[in-house]
Amino acid sequence: MNQQNANNNWNIHVKYWGTSGSISSPLKPSSVTKKVIDSICTLIKGGHLNNIDHANLESSVADLVHNHLPFSSKSTFGGNTSCVEINTQDCMIIIDCGTGVINFGINLESKWTQATSEKRKGVILFSHMHYDHLFGLPMCQSFYDTNNSFDLYGNEKVAGNLLDFFGQNSDMVNSLYPPILSKVKAIKNITPLEEKSPLVIGSTKISHYALNHPGSSNAYKIECNGKIYVYASDHEQLTETDSGLADFSKNADAIYMDGQFLLSEYLGHSGVGSGIPTKRTGWGHTPMEWCLLTAFTANAKSLHLGHRDPRRSDIETENILAYLTGHAAELSKKNHQNPPEILFPHEEMDCFI
Repeated sequence: MNQQNANNNWNIHVKYWGTSGSISSPLKPSSVTKKVIDSICTLIKGGHLNNIDHANLESSVADLVHNHLPFSSKSTFGGNTSCVEINTQDCMIIIDCGTGVINFGINLESKWTQATSEKRKGVILFSHMHYDHLFGLPMCQSFYDTNNSFDLYGNEKVAGNLLDFFGQNSDMVNSLYPPILSKVKAIKNITPLEEKSPLVIGSTKISHYALNHPGSSNAYKIECNGKIYVYASDHEQLTETDSGLADFSKNADAIYMDGQFLLSEYLGHSGVGSGIPTKRTGWGHTPMEWCLLTAFTANAKSLHLGHRDPRRSDIETENILAYLTGHAAELSKKNHQNPPEILFPHEEMDCFI
């Protein structure tokens, strides 16, 4: 798996549009200011400002930023909630419609401007219907464009919940949000998934697996030409290693899992950021250290940790990544097994498998 596409040699292209959990969490003005100050201080301390080429100022500064600043200073992991775009040679798949789907739609309309209606098709998969995975749907303009066509799938509760939330005859009409199901003309079908029955589109197979989360949730496995991507967010493992999910994800090139809590935060020994310590068992999320154990058991090549706690800063996320990478190295020595690459995907990140 790589984040570059120099040779166009891939079977599954994953693009992240939203990877924050629970609520959208845009950067505060004070956080942006702190990033600017930290960046300037880092460049001054490193003596890099002495190397600026004033004749090519913009490109010279850009090189300094890209080459000498940590990600947490020069960018952000983003604050939009769950949405992942997956492309294979056969189809385009969107998993979850959190607020990240809004930027997905903006990007899609620019790509599809010249495309014929026959090419403007996609599949929407819902892991579950909690607001942070749902609330971008009414804001995505691509779903209102009659030239587009999307088939929506989820577990049996999905269709009913969509009607409850957006339907013309819902008790929630004009209370939480105006009814829009009759207006999102691009969503042609809403279909419950059949148990143990995968969707097959050309050489692409989409399988699903039930997860442990309040209200139920689904994991999805996308397979194409021997490559495997698994999306398994919003799941609480009942044991340190989830053998069922590991078996479902066996030999995955990449598996996306919860990155909301560390084990100490999950058990209530410490708080998130400066928050009060709170026991989080039963909340529907797995501590990151246990996700790593499941990824090891699955023999996954890469572990993508998303659904970040909205209180988590970019620099704290980077520090957790360093901790988990070290922890994975220790487990690798103990188990005599290569560790998975660990990533915290940021918005607009591309991964090619």
